[in-house]
Amino acid sequence: MRASAMFPTCRKYSEGFTLLELVIGIVVFTISLTIVLSLIVPQAEQTAEPFRQVKAAKLGQSLMNDILSRSFDENSDRSPPFETCNTKGNCSTTLGPEEASEDDYDDVDDYNGYIVSNVGGNYNNFAFTVTVDYDSDLNDSTPTDGLTFKRIDIAVTAPDGQVYNFSAYRGSY
Repeated sequence: MRASAMFPTCRKYSEGFTLLELVIGIVVFTISLTIVLSLIVPQAEQTAEPFRQVKAAKLGQSLMNDILSRSFDENSDRSPPFETCNTKGNCSTTLGPEEASEDDYDDVDDYNGYIVSNVGGNYNNFAFTVTVDYDSDLNDSTPTDGLTFKRIDIAVTAPDGQVYNFSAYRGSY
């Protein structure tokens, strides 16, 4: 056996990749990764949308339930015999809080103009505004002549800027 056959001094074929092949591979990988990510990222944003909608609905409904649990008017009775302001003939014509603190809000129209810019807690970066007004479409008279309905509108704003609207009527009964 010859020594040169056992230990060849020069190879005809080298193993591995050339620098050009590596650069081309990296470029192809980058292009394919960019295409895949451009398809995935919008889908991820759309996946979060139902969660924001559910949170906005929970917040809006919770606030609406709280407001609807209050009496119709400042002049409505809150204890037996529960005479409404319509029965007494002295429904308030002004809408807005008569109390200084939200803890003391006792009728529906106290929430008129109520704004919270960041609810916080589980609803961080959610905001809402409340408007209360006599509904002229349902009421055939002026507030002093036996007005019976107030419309409550709540606009909940999600962190992405989407606004979700909730409305309800509170009757004097």
